[in-house]
This record gives sequence, structure tokens and C-alpha cells, in this order.
Amino acid sequence: MTLYHGSCFCGAVRFEAEGDLSQGTMRCNCSFCRKMRYWEMRLPDPERFRVLQGADALAETPRRQQDGADMHHLFCSRCGTRLWTEGNIAEIGGQFRMVCINALDDLSEAELIAAPVFYADGAHDAWWDPAPETRHL
Repeated sequence: MTLYHGSCFCGAVRFEAEGDLSQGTMRCNCSFCRKMRYWEMRLPDPERFRVLQGADALAETPRRQQDGADMHHLFCSRCGTRLWTEGNIAEIGGQFRMVCINALDDLSEAELIAAPVFYADGAHDAWWDPAPETRHL
């Protein structure tokens, strides 16, 4: 387990999270992830995450009516940097928190290249299944 540090582009929000990049990352084919080019690392223990600065600068993307999943996408209200997603989906193990890879400050290019990527089929609300096509993600 590694302690990662993350922040938004303007520096208003800072956080730390314990995770293991070598255990994999996720990209998704749902409409939100496609538009945001989201790339996340799921934290093994959602409680091993701490906001260090800028909780007052956090904002949440409004949920669309057709989205039935309990997911909350947080970002910096000042610069717009996507930071993490949290929620509860029984099919993927219940409570979760996933940090955006692009918001992590202490990753080397080599670590990013080596990180396994799982392409999830969120477009069909089946995040536990592989996406049928991934070249566009």
C-alpha cells in the first residue's frame, strides 16, 4: 500500500489516499466518464482517504435523472479539476472511493505506463463487466 498525494490544478484542494496502483485502474464507457476522460484508481479502504485542504472548494457534479447508481463525482469549484468519485454499488462491493489518476501528484510516468487498466461497462450499468469496445476510451 502506498500513500499518494493529490491536488487540483489551482492548489485549492489537497488530499491523500492509500492505494496500490499496481492492483489496477479503471476507465469506463458510461456517458460521464467518456465526456470527462475519467481514469480512476479504486482505494481498497475508502476510509484511508483524507481531505487535507480545501473542503470548502469542493463541488459535486449534479446527477442526471436516468442515473440510478449511488455515485458522487467531486471536483474543485475553482479550477474544475476532477478529484474523486465515491458511492455505494452493491455489485462492486458496496462503499467505494476512486481517486482520479490525473489528480495524483506523486506518480511517475513509468508508474502510469505500468498501471493495469480495467475498462468497465458502465454504459450498461455493469461496472463489473468489461466494456465491449475500448479504443475510444
